[in-house]
Amino acid sequence: MPLLSKLVFRSWGLGLAAFLTLSACSLPQTFQSVSPARLNSAGANSGRAQVVRLHWRNTAELAELAGSGMDLFGIDHQQQTAQARITPTQVVELTQRKIRFDVSQVRGMEDARQPLPAGYRTYAQLRQQLQELAAKYPQLVLLEDGGDTWEKTQGKADHDIWVVTLTNRQNRTPKPVTMFTGGVHARELAPVELLMRLMDLLTSEYGKDERITQLLNTHEVVIAPMVNVDGRVQVEKGNSWQRKNTHGTGVDLNRNFDNHWNYQGLTVPDSWKRGLSDPNGEIYSGTAPASEPETQVVQALMQRKKPAVFADIHAYGELMLWPFGYSEKDVPHTPVFKQLYQETVKSLGFKGGTSTQILYPTTATTRDYAYGKHGALSMTLEVGQTFRPTASDVERMWTQLRPSFLRLIEAGGQFGRL
Repeated sequence: MPLLSKLVFRSWGLGLAAFLTLSACSLPQTFQSVSPARLNSAGANSGRAQVVRLHWRNTAELAELAGSGMDLFGIDHQQQTAQARITPTQVVELTQRKIRFDVSQVRGMEDARQPLPAGYRTYAQLRQQLQELAAKYPQLVLLEDGGDTWEKTQGKADHDIWVVTLTNRQNRTPKPVTMFTGGVHARELAPVELLMRLMDLLTSEYGKDERITQLLNTHEVVIAPMVNVDGRVQVEKGNSWQRKNTHGTGVDLNRNFDNHWNYQGLTVPDSWKRGLSDPNGEIYSGTAPASEPETQVVQALMQRKKPAVFADIHAYGELMLWPFGYSEKDVPHTPVFKQLYQETVKSLGFKGGTSTQILYPTTATTRDYAYGKHGALSMTLEVGQTFRPTASDVERMWTQLRPSFLRLIEAGGQFGRL
């Protein structure tokens, strides 16, 4: 056997051995262990990624893993574990670094290809329902085509990013704006549904509920419920793990915003940057700040609407993250963020802080851009405990989070632009 073939065979042996080393530790409810027999079957397909639970040893190591471009999620700082979907090459890398991992599954994500779960809207259905909402409540709803997705700019699909503005349109006086976005990461299904429910609530209860009527009389609510339409359509076609947009191998839109893109202007370890420049990694940030049409749509919307409060809804982890994602240091408005955290999601069991404090370092995200470039009181809400909760789980999440969404709308008028 040629020397190169021997080396490749040896690396695969290391990776397979690592996959077959299962821990006796019990897994959280969200995850299930995988039998060795099933593992052997999966390992036969050399290009197939596997879901594992990593045991990181310190926060510096976690930051390196997150910065490597690995598909990382489900961070548990108390147990010092993280979930990841790793490639065979990454299996070898983890084994060589002596990072222990157990093979597992994420609830609802057992198969890489599966249909959209029952109870979720497709992009086509969302578009139709938004048009119906605007037609039914013309005094409250303005529906706009915010801009084209990457596929539409290339003539590959007819996908637009829809933006809804809700307010009493007869009252034309300037009003404070609260802006919500969802669906930035395609596989995160609940955020889109939650924002659609918010729109339904605000329109159906206007004139009936005193608080909601007052909110729309005195505030403006801007919602882009599905930003990464191209990626979402891929999920609808069965690619349940699709996270990025579909430009080439995909760009992580939440690393593509024009605020310290790729940590430019910051002094951070090189290990935080590695995956940002890797087109095959899950945090690939694109070729330049705001290189992606979807990012440009959101940035232009912020520039035009000038939100006082901005919330980007993601899944999962039950976290409220505020600026800046690349630092553990407080910003001048940290007391305000902490106040809102106390008043909204803390009682639901959410953790609050910057990404570096309670998750891992990030940069060029929606919330950092909104705060750093537009003075918005901005945050990310990581909702739920899996990427694909059941429809009944989403309904329970909505019941819990409804007061928090209304409070964030009120906050636009309370705090104003920073």
